[in-house]
Amino acid sequence: MIDLVIVVLYLVVTLAVGILAGRNVKSMKDFSVSSKIFPTSVLVSTIFATWMGGDDLIGVSERVYSVGLAFFVLVLGQTLSLFFHARVIAPKVLRDFPDKVSIGEIMGDLYGKPGQIMSGVANVLFSIGYIAVQVSAIGYICNLFFGVSHFFGTVIGSFIVIMYSSFGGIRSVVFTDVLQFGILIIGIPLMANVALEKVGGWEYLLFNLPEQHLELTSYQGSFLLFVVYFIYFVFPGFSPMIIQRILMAKDERQASQSLVISGILYVPFYAVISIIALSAVLMFPGIDPNNAFLNVLDYSLPTVVKGIAISGVLAVIMSTADSFLNVSAIAVTKDVFAVLWPSRMNDKSELMLSRGITVLLGIVSINAATKFSSMVDFGLYFSNFWTPTVVAPMLLYLLNFKTDIKTYLVSIVVGFVSIVFFRYSVSEDCAVVSQVVGAVVTFVTMYVLGKYLKTLSRPYNSSLAVSRA
Repeated sequence: MIDLVIVVLYLVVTLAVGILAGRNVKSMKDFSVSSKIFPTSVLVSTIFATWMGGDDLIGVSERVYSVGLAFFVLVLGQTLSLFFHARVIAPKVLRDFPDKVSIGEIMGDLYGKPGQIMSGVANVLFSIGYIAVQVSAIGYICNLFFGVSHFFGTVIGSFIVIMYSSFGGIRSVVFTDVLQFGILIIGIPLMANVALEKVGGWEYLLFNLPEQHLELTSYQGSFLLFVVYFIYFVFPGFSPMIIQRILMAKDERQASQSLVISGILYVPFYAVISIIALSAVLMFPGIDPNNAFLNVLDYSLPTVVKGIAISGVLAVIMSTADSFLNVSAIAVTKDVFAVLWPSRMNDKSELMLSRGITVLLGIVSINAATKFSSMVDFGLYFSNFWTPTVVAPMLLYLLNFKTDIKTYLVSIVVGFVSIVFFRYSVSEDCAVVSQVVGAVVTFVTMYVLGKYLKTLSRPYNSSLAVSRA
């Protein structure tokens, strides 16, 4: 009963903070990037809380439980990816596109209406994958701890996220992220500490784990698979959420600092998640790996600690769901509707549409959450739509190259074909890098075809951007 009170209190406070923070949202800019008003500490909180989602808590725990510490080493590749975003991507994006509110608008400058519309659609597909993972995790939590069915647990938890996200946009998202950051850095490490004590401490844990769980450079007994997964994690994904946070920064220095600090914070936090998963190996041998994290939470924690830990888990999940709801709603409004029907859109209509789209996408994500059993695999599947359409041309842009629109569209088709061919030509384990393959093939096709057709231009100059007319 005490645990339930703690969780309900957390949810009520989260909703109140979200509504209060968003009460002054009057324009589309307020809803999307909020006039670059946030200090570095707040940007760090929102980047960290958003990037650390349900797929990290439950999905990473699932893999660490199954294969061991090697997966902990692998996910640290995300830290390197954030460092690359901090040192290479953020400075260039803010120099060339300081007034944009989404990666779709950047693609619009580079490749005109087709580029912006396609990136907007890809953004929605990419985001739905992540949102669905989070809302599915909310359902699991509610079902396990409160006896509510998975479906209704998903609906109840998602309703809170949808409410404040649609009402206050990025302001509500950021301020609830700060609250959720504070909850998760207390609840999850506390949970790991109790779990470690339950299994007898560090020495007992390491001495009694299966030998394969202690290997650091072998994934399921294969060094090749280890390399494959590391490439996936370290590859710069140009996440729409990360690009939005970059565009929210006051300047290049703040954006870089925020990303670097967030990347550093992930190292101890992934270590904490790994401790929980490895403790589950000894406490609950032979269970469904998807339940490793939740079993530790359900059966190993005392009252009050359990309530705080559950709140921490919900904080992780909700902070990711709200951010991707926000960026996908902006993508639909700014990158699709505003491009296709510019005469019908003004600031007020864009704001209203974004709020409505937030609700709609939340509902769609709840339905999509039933399609995959593995959270990690779910996110990977939807990422395949993103990399040829956005990542490849953005990588070309980092090298100060761009092509014409026809070359861009042909290259995307080639990239999609390469993804399909690759996924059906390799084992399921290796298919994890299909999106990387798609991005690389699209990138090479754009460069080679652009060189051959003489449509490759350099350097990119904003004054020569593709006309939107």
